[in-house]
Amino acid sequence: MVRAGKRIEEMDVRFEEVSYRCRCGFEGKEVIVVANNVGILDTRCEKCNRRIIQFKVIERSEG
Repeated sequence: MVRAGKRIEEMDVRFEEVSYRCRCGFEGKEVIVVANNVGILDTRCEKCNRRIIQFKVIERSEG
């Protein structure tokens, strides 16, 4: 019987507030989940109701 070794890694998951701008000109902020410095913003514009989907790369700022 072969037993697989357990590998425990620390997960880099956090919440970040990001800003977005709609094509209609409305600017807003949303909180998204960021894992390994990558997050996906999926929201609707509060003004024109257009769906906004953005791929965000967010570097962790230490300090």
